[in-house]
Amino acid sequence: DGKRPGVCVMWFRHDLRLADNQALLRATDWEAVVPVYVFSPEQEIAAAGVGLPPKASQVWRHESLEALRQSLQRLGSDLVVRRGPAPATIRSLVEEVGASALVYNERYEPTEAEMDERVVREVRASPGGPRMVVESYEGYLLYPPDVVPLRKPGQWAGHWGTLMPFLRSCQGTGPVSAPLAAPGSIPAPATWPARPEIASLGLADMPVSKKTGKVVDWGRGIREAWAISEEGGRAALQRFAGGGLKKYESDRSRADVEGTVSKLSPYMRHGEVSPRQLHFAILGSGLPKDLTKTMARRLHWRDLAYFHLYHFPDMSNKGIRAHYDKTEWREDSEGLRAWRWGRTGFPIVDAGMRELRATGWMHQSVRMVVASFLTEYLGEDWRHGLRVFHSELVDADLAINSMMWQNAGRSGIDQWNFLLPPDTSKPARDPTGNYVKKWCPELAKLPVQFVHCPWTASAAALREAGVQLGVTYPKRVVADLRSARELTKKAVLAMRRANLHFNDDGGYDQIVLPDGSWTRVFTKQEYRISRVDGELLPPPEKRPRAWG
Repeated sequence: DGKRPGVCVMWFRHDLRLADNQALLRATDWEAVVPVYVFSPEQEIAAAGVGLPPKASQVWRHESLEALRQSLQRLGSDLVVRRGPAPATIRSLVEEVGASALVYNERYEPTEAEMDERVVREVRASPGGPRMVVESYEGYLLYPPDVVPLRKPGQWAGHWGTLMPFLRSCQGTGPVSAPLAAPGSIPAPATWPARPEIASLGLADMPVSKKTGKVVDWGRGIREAWAISEEGGRAALQRFAGGGLKKYESDRSRADVEGTVSKLSPYMRHGEVSPRQLHFAILGSGLPKDLTKTMARRLHWRDLAYFHLYHFPDMSNKGIRAHYDKTEWREDSEGLRAWRWGRTGFPIVDAGMRELRATGWMHQSVRMVVASFLTEYLGEDWRHGLRVFHSELVDADLAINSMMWQNAGRSGIDQWNFLLPPDTSKPARDPTGNYVKKWCPELAKLPVQFVHCPWTASAAALREAGVQLGVTYPKRVVADLRSARELTKKAVLAMRRANLHFNDDGGYDQIVLPDGSWTRVFTKQEYRISRVDGELLPPPEKRPRAWG
């Protein structure tokens, strides 16, 4: 039948799907395929650089691996799972099955890429290693970070490392290839190695309460909120492409309406849906570009995060604008605790953090609100937020998480040029108040004009709604937002004035790129200071519009 002789080990990682899986498809060229997933808990913690595991992500992965095993079994195959260091574990399996080949799809986190190289060296050192075929393929990004040059004349028509110049550079490398079909069958080996239960990996082990002795199943909400499988991802993709996409451009900020965003991020993270599948679903939607342009750019934004991580591998714990790490943070443990547990007294913030804890996910526009609150109004180190998101998001992605929090904390390539006050009475994200009422049910009976700022309601209105501030719902951890924001601004300016050598003549920050060159990065007007005396610079004059 033209099959290559021997057994091929197919190593699954962030690609828990059958369709558009180039490594799996190539594996079926061999006479037999042994699919394997290896869980290395110590390596996973080390890879993120934040000192803790992605707990919610692990709950998702457990369910996804169960679903993947069933999908493989329907094609006459199965899934071997192992726990332990990847190099020794993969070598052991390769030797056990007498493999002729090892195939896998590439990962782009720097430490994970280094681990892949160690695995290859270990496999090559096995008795049959020198003769083995070892091949890797692309499938996690549309444009891997090494295909976009760091520097090229005319490449960055704007600030370095920002979205639109990056998008144009990606498009200049050629079109995205179409997604691949799933294999129709997968040839099984004559003898299988041991195939323990997915539970043996310990991905979703739940703690036991010291008080009651019962298991505390905190992952239940995640499992109930999602259809965790390739089929679930495909259904979500079809649902969005066939409905939500046409309203995404206008409604994507709305957290109070279901279907305004795709909710594909966890499926993309774990690989039940590939970026090419989403890319071509957008192209094939039949909608005009003005209705799909922002969603299409989200995929390039995702690739951009990995471009940043590729060039700044420590960005999960070190500011890309390194001098910003010297900012004097407030380090208020009570404020941090209130933020994490959704007890700040600001309903939109609390609703977001409660949604996160209940489902492992948070609406993108609300993520920005809670991040802005932590960094701008609580004046806290962005790394606190990154660690919480890493632990509690089912879509915890090192590159995306790091880029968002770096920009929110002003130390990233593209620091946010906006503020998101949490006390607006009718914010664009939740004009009906339904989002807050869902996740903060103690406020559900308040009139909509008070839902986002209950402290402005009269005593009678609070009493009628059954709300007692400080009892049924917490009082605000920040009484004066304007003064709190001013403290943050002063701390940032003090840090910048102590590091004037990072300023250019226009008051913008400069950073050193990996090739040793310096580049300007976007800096908010309120932080632009003279590199001579540290005084604030006036805004540039607006050029008159030419009419003709």
